[in-house]
Amino acid sequence: MRSVRIFFQMMSANLRGLMSFKVDFLVSFFAGLLSQTIGLLFLGVLFGNIPAVGGWNVYEVAILYSYMFFGEGMLTLFFQGTNGLWRLVRIGQFDQFMTRPLPITLQIYGQNINLAGAGTAITGLAVIFFSFYKLNFSWNLGKALLLIVSLILGAIIRVNINFGSSAISMWLEGSGGIKGVVERIYEMGKYPLDIYPKAFRIVLLSLIPYAAISYVPATVLLGKKPLEYFLILPGATILCIAVRKFIFSKAMKSYEGAGN
Repeated sequence: MRSVRIFFQMMSANLRGLMSFKVDFLVSFFAGLLSQTIGLLFLGVLFGNIPAVGGWNVYEVAILYSYMFFGEGMLTLFFQGTNGLWRLVRIGQFDQFMTRPLPITLQIYGQNINLAGAGTAITGLAVIFFSFYKLNFSWNLGKALLLIVSLILGAIIRVNINFGSSAISMWLEGSGGIKGVVERIYEMGKYPLDIYPKAFRIVLLSLIPYAAISYVPATVLLGKKPLEYFLILPGATILCIAVRKFIFSKAMKSYEGAGN
């Protein structure tokens, strides 16, 4: 609880700092709203030329997009500090984390905040509810809880993937190339898992579980898969956290000081 309290205090301080520059504050927020518009426009163009992708119509695929938008928004808004750990090492800033009487992971999480993430997350929520509305989706308490839980777990997975890929670059003393590859795979989570080869499906549900963020809960809510299929999401969440902890532990053991 102490760590949670400190985290929100750090977020509050970051937010007050951003709000001191009012124009930049507003621009960042609306930039997040607009940045995802390009992806939605592409989706509209895509389905303007083909009726379905892997048996999914435009509104069903929009739900996949929405899950990814929400996770990305939470990452950008609250956990922006998980980006670029290797860069922090090179400029000597990482040593500051090691001299403070706080967990290093907590400091990384609370290092920065970006209001563009709020716009991205709001866009995701708006599109997901609009898409369900267009599909004449019938809500009940169970489905609403399933949606809330899946959004939270999806955001946790997104943060841990980002943290883990940054820590790999720190561990292997690279320049972020591996992180770049992982981030490109992110786009694959916006489309139905059925369109990919089997090997990619396994990766997207386990090692780099972007499909667990979007495809798993969407298929269950839309009735394409049984409720038991949803268990993949918490399983992927636990695995993702464990892998991130392992990678960061290895990175810390190999760390030898600023600039190394």
